[in-house]
Amino acid sequence: MIEILTMRLEETSLGTGDVSEWLSAEKDLACYRPLSSDRRGLFSFSAQGAGDLVAWSGSSSTERAFSVNLEGDDFMFFVEHGTHYELATGGIRHGVTPGVGLLTSADRYSALKIGAGSAAEGFCVPRSAVQAALASSFERLLPTGFEFAPLHDLNGGPAGHLFKLMRFFRDDMCGGQNLEVSPIALASFKEMFCLLMVQNLRHTLSDLNAPVRTIAPRQVRRALEFARAHAAMPITISDMAAAAGVSVRALQANFRRFLNATPMAYLRQLRLEGAHHDIVNAHPSATVAEIARRWGFMHLGRFSQEYRATFGVVPSADLARCYSQRRTRPL
Repeated sequence: MIEILTMRLEETSLGTGDVSEWLSAEKDLACYRPLSSDRRGLFSFSAQGAGDLVAWSGSSSTERAFSVNLEGDDFMFFVEHGTHYELATGGIRHGVTPGVGLLTSADRYSALKIGAGSAAEGFCVPRSAVQAALASSFERLLPTGFEFAPLHDLNGGPAGHLFKLMRFFRDDMCGGQNLEVSPIALASFKEMFCLLMVQNLRHTLSDLNAPVRTIAPRQVRRALEFARAHAAMPITISDMAAAAGVSVRALQANFRRFLNATPMAYLRQLRLEGAHHDIVNAHPSATVAEIARRWGFMHLGRFSQEYRATFGVVPSADLARCYSQRRTRPL
């Protein structure tokens, strides 16, 4: 299991200099320097991370401005729910307001001006994961100067779906009493998120009309066999495509052609079957939640619904039956 890391500052009255010191101290370098006068006002901030993914949220009752100098070149999403804020990226200033999201990279992010009454949240995803998704989708490496379109409508479409996934990561995978996350769940989530980014958001290669190759049935079989053999491990669709010797895009298209399904749905079904096997053969001390999380199912209500739709009973009933049979079995 992978540990969930949390950083939290409850809403408190702070000056802009205090906010700068707190944010910079948490990152172990002076990455936020105050540019505005040292007004006091309520400020809050929290972040949850697992592996190399991080979700954050923050609020400010007063206007504040900072210069920003972050290490790395990860991609960063910014969303606003209250009033507004403004970011400078590569010398261009973008306003972020409710309903509009901003996507940029850490190496281009140079200044931040927070509006009074701002309530913001965001998400950081590693460039290496986006590179892998791009390479497997377009069969080429990330070109120099690669960028996504900066502004995106959150009221629907792919950006709206990505925003819901950010919330899922923060609230379901890392929220509540969770201290750890399943490696299977994290690997699947990260790949799904990055594939949605590169296959649906506007970017440098969006107008590249690369044809999707038709692949042989034996290559699809290789992917199926690989998935069946490794479903209990944190494999991804990219791993299935590599085992078949094709791109993710080609595997997705040919799964639909031959199986009328997606590789992601097939892998999820295999893991549901694995969870079912473990539940009906469980040790008396095992719980449904423990088994579901081990197989990468983080939302227990949704897991129970899928389980019942597939096997005709809820998982707790199968677990209780397994325990009852063990108790009545003659010694």
